[in-house]
Amino acid sequence: MSRTPGTRLGCILAIASLSFAPLSPAQDTPLGVVLQANLAHVRQSALSEGASVFAGEEVSTDVGGSADIRIGNSRYGLAANSHGRFYPSHAAKGSIAELSTGTLTFRRDNGDAVAVVASDVRIVPQGDAPATGQVTIYSPCKIHVTAITGDLQVTAGAETHLVAEKESYEVLPQQAVISVASFISPDDPGYHQSHVHKTCTTPRQSNGSSQFAKIGIIAGAGAAAAVIFLAHGGSKSGNGNGGGGGGVESPEKP
Repeated sequence: MSRTPGTRLGCILAIASLSFAPLSPAQDTPLGVVLQANLAHVRQSALSEGASVFAGEEVSTDVGGSADIRIGNSRYGLAANSHGRFYPSHAAKGSIAELSTGTLTFRRDNGDAVAVVASDVRIVPQGDAPATGQVTIYSPCKIHVTAITGDLQVTAGAETHLVAEKESYEVLPQQAVISVASFISPDDPGYHQSHVHKTCTTPRQSNGSSQFAKIGIIAGAGAAAAVIFLAHGGSKSGNGNGGGGGGVESPEKP
């Protein structure tokens, strides 16, 4: 069927209206800013100091890399060999980080809501006091959580445990994430339907059926190192595209 000039013009205008439709606030409003980046990337592009971070974008670091990100009044530091995504909190002013692999250090200086989710294990500071913590994924079924300053509330499945300041715990969840169908905020109601779970078979320790096992108390020097990493923007060796050492080396990706 032939089209009249009016019909063709209508099609062109319809396509143009879609092409130039305004982005939603979640897409065009930066969530945070990069304070330091070394051998780090957002999607496939090199990450550099001063770059904006948008909700849901994957930030990754190479071997020897690091990235320090500020979101609101909170800070997140990705160590080497790490992948994470960041989102605004749904329930309160603040942010939530989803760690896929590697190590994430976070610091909250005030009452902003902060949460970290790692293989469906959720970590939040206890109360409104300042808090600094570190989360490392050794495998989807083995996660380490350290409370550097302040206490952390950690939830794995139906079990919640308080990790006191300067304590470090191994979390062996009964269920873990093995693949992701779509990346959405952990605060989204459909989050648990967006990925595939598996039953973990990691041997339990002397604590019986608990998913939590205390593995030590961090020394003052170790705590200070993590705080300094965030306070001074991580490793300063190299730049966004250069070589050299980065932050703390993470375990290899599972």
